[in-house]
Amino acid sequence: MKQSARNRGYKLKKFLLVNENGSDNIGDHAINEGLKELLTESDCQFNSEPFSTTHVHQAPVNTTTTSLSLSQKLRKLLFSFKPFYLLMWLLKHKGRIKQSCSKDYDGIIIGGGQLILSGASFPPALYAWARYARKRKIPLYLLGVGCGEHFYASETWFIKQALKCSEKIYVREYQSVTKLKQLFDVEASFCPDLAFGLQPLASDNERKNILVGMTDFAVYTRYCHEVDTPKIANYKDYLHTWYNQVLSMYQPGMTIVLASTTLSDAQCNRDLYQLLNNSTLKDNIRLIDGVLPLADYRIELSRAKTVYSARMHSLILGKIEGAAIEPWIISKKIENFLGLYTQQNAADLKLQLREVTKLLGAESE
Repeated sequence: MKQSARNRGYKLKKFLLVNENGSDNIGDHAINEGLKELLTESDCQFNSEPFSTTHVHQAPVNTTTTSLSLSQKLRKLLFSFKPFYLLMWLLKHKGRIKQSCSKDYDGIIIGGGQLILSGASFPPALYAWARYARKRKIPLYLLGVGCGEHFYASETWFIKQALKCSEKIYVREYQSVTKLKQLFDVEASFCPDLAFGLQPLASDNERKNILVGMTDFAVYTRYCHEVDTPKIANYKDYLHTWYNQVLSMYQPGMTIVLASTTLSDAQCNRDLYQLLNNSTLKDNIRLIDGVLPLADYRIELSRAKTVYSARMHSLILGKIEGAAIEPWIISKKIENFLGLYTQQNAADLKLQLREVTKLLGAESE
């Protein structure tokens, strides 16, 4: 039996884990928990902090049209100017990030997830974490991250400065290795997605379910141009495409379980449930409304024979729990998932991650 570092009298190493663990996305929580599990197995301690957000925020739906005041129009115009937006975000959030880096850590691990990305707050957040890690002389590691395609010049500057401060960079697909070299002139290595750090649940459940997770139409329209598939012009046709696919997958004796990994997906699954509830399958459908905690979602996956989804971490978690994977390829990310992971064993992918964490020095002394 392995003896813990504490019992051997060794110093426990401590890391700060930085990722989007404050979001409503189950995938972000799977990444965080996978990394925590890997570090726990290496006898390391850790704290977690959100990369760019402090809490889950769901904007209210505004169904009325209102005119903006002059000051509101001016504010909107200013924040549409990318350098101004990036600077304002940095000024607002740097205090939280500086405070988070004030403790004595053996390293700060940023990742995983699609964190090298244009838009929103990701570029200034990456820069701020790198800046304060360097000031505190704490080694900074990027682990299991993905890289986007296009960046504004101001975003490129922030990201390039941050990447120069990193001790090691590991990305979750080989395409990101190439993109980081071309866009930012930095070297990176490959490692599997951090969610593969999770140990599968022990389960003897009979697998009679098909777990379906319809993806938000806005996500589909944002990324569908990346892949060579027939395009769907409106939400009604998109919804019926999902409906027809579920009907074609159903076999007698099965239960269709509709489960979402994000709040925006949840509304789509409600709409899909209404359609299916008026079909011949109405007695064989179960809707899980909202978003389950990660642990409960994994239990549902452990009971599923098949997972049909266009969300990468739904597919990854399904693979970990031993379900058959049926992806809808709506983006390069899903296409890359198929190329990288479908033929590999989840346990082998976890072993690759354990070797990477050793290279980061994540073993207590």
